[in-house]
Amino acid sequence: MKRNLAPIAFAWLMTLVLPGHLRGAGFGGTRPGISQEQTKKPADGGEMIRPSGLQPVFPKEVRCPEIASPFGSQTRYDGSRRPPWEFGGYHGGIDISLAEGTPLLALAAGTVAAKGEGGQMEGNYLWLRHSPEDTGLSYWVYSKYQHLQSLPELPIGAKVVAGQVIARSGKTGTAGPHYGRNGYPHLHLTMRASPTGDLEVGSRGSTGGGDLIDPLVLFHESGAKPEKSDGPPSDDKKVKIPYVTADGQPRPPGTRAVWPIACPSR
Repeated sequence: MKRNLAPIAFAWLMTLVLPGHLRGAGFGGTRPGISQEQTKKPADGGEMIRPSGLQPVFPKEVRCPEIASPFGSQTRYDGSRRPPWEFGGYHGGIDISLAEGTPLLALAAGTVAAKGEGGQMEGNYLWLRHSPEDTGLSYWVYSKYQHLQSLPELPIGAKVVAGQVIARSGKTGTAGPHYGRNGYPHLHLTMRASPTGDLEVGSRGSTGGGDLIDPLVLFHESGAKPEKSDGPPSDDKKVKIPYVTADGQPRPPGTRAVWPIACPSR
């Protein structure tokens, strides 16, 4: 009998990149207008989100929009401290500063799982569901794009391919006490991993037990790894980033995962 290794691989992943990882069933309580994945707290008082230590490595021949505030960071893009009631002051996703209207791409093939108009610190959002067949991983991945310029026209259940334009960046849900009335145009990308494909997602995040992970995990686990060297152990945390060219070509050809914004040549 063939043994199902997906639950084992998923448990290993959580211990590798998310010490004290979040467990959906053991959380409760939200702040009004704030997305749930930014306010959940461990019921047992355990550890909050911590950085994964993964470092993106972008190709030198292109200009890819880089991460302004990484997963687990205690500061925003401008260096200001994050409030303690958001995962104890740690970032639940990654932020990429972008001009309004920048085309956003599907990280991998998948299906539109949910979309809607969220409140403060969320804005317009879109969830994609990526199956193991889509990514080559042994578990399901859910990616959430926030602060979109407008609600995407893609219907729930629509299938997308890696690199497909799915939305445009904006600043919805960012105007307020910190960013001021002009807000902050950027993409906030959240990612959850689950051993099953029936996770419930929406404006209040996940209710099906999925775990928040650093979006760089997708590239780390599905893409090419840096060559082994005699350098420090931290070399294993470097992640080569596959991308889509300005004319829509994936690089390297055949990659299953791509950066969420096209990378023009230098």
